[in-house]
Amino acid sequence: MTHETGLLTRAVMSAAPAYRRLIWGLEALLPLFDLSVRLYLAHIFWKGGMVKLSSWMSTVMLFTMVYDVPLLPPEIAAYLATAVELSGSFLLAIGLAGRWAALSLFGLNIVASISYGQLSEAALQEAFYWGILFLYFVLHGPGLLSVDALLQYLVRRRQTMNGADEAIAKQAVPRSA
Repeated sequence: MTHETGLLTRAVMSAAPAYRRLIWGLEALLPLFDLSVRLYLAHIFWKGGMVKLSSWMSTVMLFTMVYDVPLLPPEIAAYLATAVELSGSFLLAIGLAGRWAALSLFGLNIVASISYGQLSEAALQEAFYWGILFLYFVLHGPGLLSVDALLQYLVRRRQTMNGADEAIAKQAVPRSA
């Protein structure tokens, strides 16, 4: 007695290669996705830092009269927020110390949301959305199209080359009888 393969089983078996190709294609796009999201977030926070710099007196006044930053004098809070926005967004854009850049901007995003008590529901949702994206990079790293990935590749390559050099050196040493 022979067993015939069912229609559903045949359909699944024939769809599996197409599914694998689809997944491979989507995974191939992941580095571009990471880069585009990093650039999106970096652009937003870079603009915020540049606005603060372009009108410094207004920035200090806002930190004095509007923003209620806990534990810090307003002028120091203004300097710190501007420095984190500019340095964090630059580092996130190029993917250097990407997890730390994302973490610092994540923290700034939380402090900004808390210290400015007059945020609309839409602004809070936007800050939440940015926070989720920052957490993605804190947990996942900046991705393959980043300086971090390049440095990691160079370090591994050097370690591999050093290991090969040591193996060659061991083979070149004459053994005593």
